Amino acid sequence: MAISTMEHFAPAHVPAELAWDHSLAEFNSELDDPFLAASRLLDGPPLFWARDALQGRPGWVIARHALLKEAFIDWERFSSEGGMDLTTMLGVDWKLNPVNVDPPMHPIYRKVLTPFFTPKAVSHMEEGVRHTCDELISRFEGKGGCDFVKDFAIPFPSIIFLRLMGLPLDMMQKFFTWEQNLLRGQSDEARIMAAREILACLVEHLDRQKQKPATPLMENIMNARIEEGRSLNDGEILGMFYTFYVGGLDTVYGTISWSMRYIATHPEFQQFLRDNPDRLNKAVDELIRLFGVVSTQRRVAMDMTWHGVEMKENDLVVMPIFIACRDPEAYPNPHDVDLERSETMLSFASGPHLCLGMHLARREIRIALQTFLDRFDDIEIPAGSQYSYHAGPTFNVDSLPMAWRRKG
Repeated sequence: MAISTMEHFAPAHVPAELAWDHSLAEFNSELDDPFLAASRLLDGPPLFWARDALQGRPGWVIARHALLKEAFIDWERFSSEGGMDLTTMLGVDWKLNPVNVDPPMHPIYRKVLTPFFTPKAVSHMEEGVRHTCDELISRFEGKGGCDFVKDFAIPFPSIIFLRLMGLPLDMMQKFFTWEQNLLRGQSDEARIMAAREILACLVEHLDRQKQKPATPLMENIMNARIEEGRSLNDGEILGMFYTFYVGGLDTVYGTISWSMRYIATHPEFQQFLRDNPDRLNKAVDELIRLFGVVSTQRRVAMDMTWHGVEMKENDLVVMPIFIACRDPEAYPNPHDVDLERSETMLSFASGPHLCLGMHLARREIRIALQTFLDRFDDIEIPAGSQYSYHAGPTFNVDSLPMAWRRKG
């Protein structure tokens, strides 16, 4: 990684030696593997200022596991409020919650949702998750191959999310297109249009839930009481809906896709998992570590000096989990799958904002991998075929041709 010293383009408080005149997303797209591309930043300073840290916005980038873990926990200095520009684009006065809300309100909002995402609650969902997995695979299992992303990885977690929310399944492709345009639109105008289309849909959904909640989760949100017994207002509810929308359609499919690509290109590991099904849970955790797809963000809450670097109130801080999860200081041989690792992974973040849906995500990934390994032998990427990906706020696969030999 080369830090730019030719021109001090950054704010005055940023030292020239920490000013990086590049786009983080473009840098991460320079190699066939974005995780390896991003890990080159581990050769540079642990904290630096990027000209384009996130969708055209300049800001700090944290490029070490230890610093990222520290920042996740320190919500008083690294605020979740104001780190994301979505509500600014929408021109609304509410926040995505609980993800963009700090304590003391954060745990109050989170308490409304937590009962539906505990390990016990997720266990009760397993039958439905397996049914969705089986139904999708039945559409292509006799064909000897598929585009894993389009035929399985996208619809699998999306259907589960839509059923939790009570949103119509026949609009899944439209929902996903809006979400992709929101997170990866080529212009601010495209992103704003997608954000508003999503909001209009969620406002209609809220109106329907006021009449009759469609699912137990919706009923709990609509009937929740917080702060001396008051109900959630429309903005607070829409903030929850929007959080679910973005999280439910964009993260799990990426990790499933990267994990399956790894399995398809490592036949010995693939066979090991078939021969040792008791190791699958540990393998899932290690694959989630290896393919932590998310980059989250925070806002500097006050002027401060942090690890010897001057930071100013309202500076953007980008926290690329996909870099931290490949840090050799935390994970020896970080690019290898090692089922004996004991280090805690950061793929689901840490601190107050530990991912609410992590138990469901783990379950979805395990069921998906287990089912493919049980149904098919010799899972591979066909010779001559190409996969494609994008490396924006999340690292997601766009297309993954896959072939197999059906068992039996």
